[in-house]
Amino acid sequence: MTLTPRALLHGAAIIAAAFVALLVVAYGSPGARWLDASALQGFVELQGPVVTSVTERLVTLGNVAEVGLIGGALALGALARGRPRVAIFVLALLALTSVSSQVLKAVLAYPRNEGMIAGAHIEPAAFPSGHATAAMSLAIALVVVVPGRLRPLAAAVGMGLALAVSFSIMSLGWHLPSDVAGGFLLATGWALVLLAALRTATQLVPERSGRSRLAAASRSAIDSVAAVGLVAMTAAGAAVAVAVTALVVVFRLPVFVGYAQDHTAFFVVAVGLLLSAGVLLAGLASLLTRRG
Repeated sequence: MTLTPRALLHGAAIIAAAFVALLVVAYGSPGARWLDASALQGFVELQGPVVTSVTERLVTLGNVAEVGLIGGALALGALARGRPRVAIFVLALLALTSVSSQVLKAVLAYPRNEGMIAGAHIEPAAFPSGHATAAMSLAIALVVVVPGRLRPLAAAVGMGLALAVSFSIMSLGWHLPSDVAGGFLLATGWALVLLAALRTATQLVPERSGRSRLAAASRSAIDSVAAVGLVAMTAAGAAVAVAVTALVVVFRLPVFVGYAQDHTAFFVVAVGLLLSAGVLLAGLASLLTRRG
């Protein structure tokens, strides 16, 4: 199937419509606001000495300095692979999502569920979450930068990053789940717009990758490092997930079942956010395999 700039912009329009629909429902529907608050309460009540220590570290991956360092490394990787336009895409995506998320938070500031959630500190200017937007932007940048054969792994690693940061800010009581979902959509919408611009530029003036032995060696080295890193991170993430699941099943299954029964909204929303991040990143990885 041919993927044109117009098709990418149509996709961006669909994402924008979903963003507006989410905003209207999250702000205007009493049922949605109850679900938002109930789910967040479930995240907040997970806090304890160990969980708090972990979440406070993970949430820093969405801070400006850390996002700049990771994004800069991804842009340098694109340059080393002979893809300067992709490097510009990465930097533009991080800049646009950062600025737009802060502007939207100020424009859309509105008190929601104030005083309803014990242990939470939700500011009126919270939609969309800047941390969730930044984490999803880094995940998208990773998927775009790596070679095609590594994109499924990049999508899995990026999803882990986006969810780790997003679940952490909710556990700390900083944002409602709808704020996180809004950040995911904002990052994806901007990515589609920039990909349309990138594809248009490529159609007008084809990008020429370096054909020298040095350029080929550089691309090969970067691709090898990326492959090893992605495989290692995927394996580590899978090992942690299996270990945690085994510990819960063996030692804490009754507690887990009881928590699920008492916090149904939390589990439903957590699974929904996991699926949304996975679908958005997997869909983007699939789009990038199509030729314009």
